[in-house]
Amino acid sequence: DVIGALRGEPVEVFTSDVSGLPLPAHAEIILDGYIDPNDLREEGPFGEYTGYYSGKTGEEWPKQVLHVQRVWRRRKPVFYATSVGKPITDTHMIQSLNRTATLWTDLLAAGVPGIRSVYLPPQGGGRFWGIVSVKTMYPGHSMHVAMAAHSTTTGHYGMKGVIVVDEDIPADDIDRVLWALAVRYDPYRSTEIIKRARSTPLDPALPITERDIGSKIIMDATIPYEWDRKPEEIFLDEETVRKVKARWSDFGLD
Repeated sequence: DVIGALRGEPVEVFTSDVSGLPLPAHAEIILDGYIDPNDLREEGPFGEYTGYYSGKTGEEWPKQVLHVQRVWRRRKPVFYATSVGKPITDTHMIQSLNRTATLWTDLLAAGVPGIRSVYLPPQGGGRFWGIVSVKTMYPGHSMHVAMAAHSTTTGHYGMKGVIVVDEDIPADDIDRVLWALAVRYDPYRSTEIIKRARSTPLDPALPITERDIGSKIIMDATIPYEWDRKPEEIFLDEETVRKVKARWSDFGLD
């Protein structure tokens, strides 16, 4: 029903003589069978998006088993897959795209004002770190944004850090975000640590036996709204920049 709604037309199906379920008639590959909730077995090890293996000795947890009774496939099926390893792979790009969208949606649904852009960079697995650009409108606004981000459906599970920057810094411009951290962030004033927060069992930064609970950090790289005197930013003269660029090739820099 969901796919049909997205496509704007029904999905052709047939009834399985094994499970009795409706199956998509034009699927590339279908594994037809059943899952016994009481049949639990250890899985792995296999590579994860963290760049480390999971399911190694000492960190196994039982999973339900799929009992395959029949495999349906096209004559020349196409099997879609993604690669997993250290960032950046296609898996990290997919997670970044997906979780960036869901975090932004979550913040809008929470009624947080002033959001300009959101980004969960693939360098952080597309999950562990979030960056939010905001137009600050009142004292404490940036902290409101960060706490809201950590409290969302997307942010409360697995996202360890939120960096908040001013609206002149696009959340996906990592170079400018690092600049903001260098010149607008004060470790004492601008850092908050949240203890005993939900974590993910895939986080290799935590001991194997303690991965349900971790901590979160807020790094506020905005210029405080309440400051009467704010630092004055440098801007190059546009005409000078234009003249230099026009002679770029003369300097052998094109």
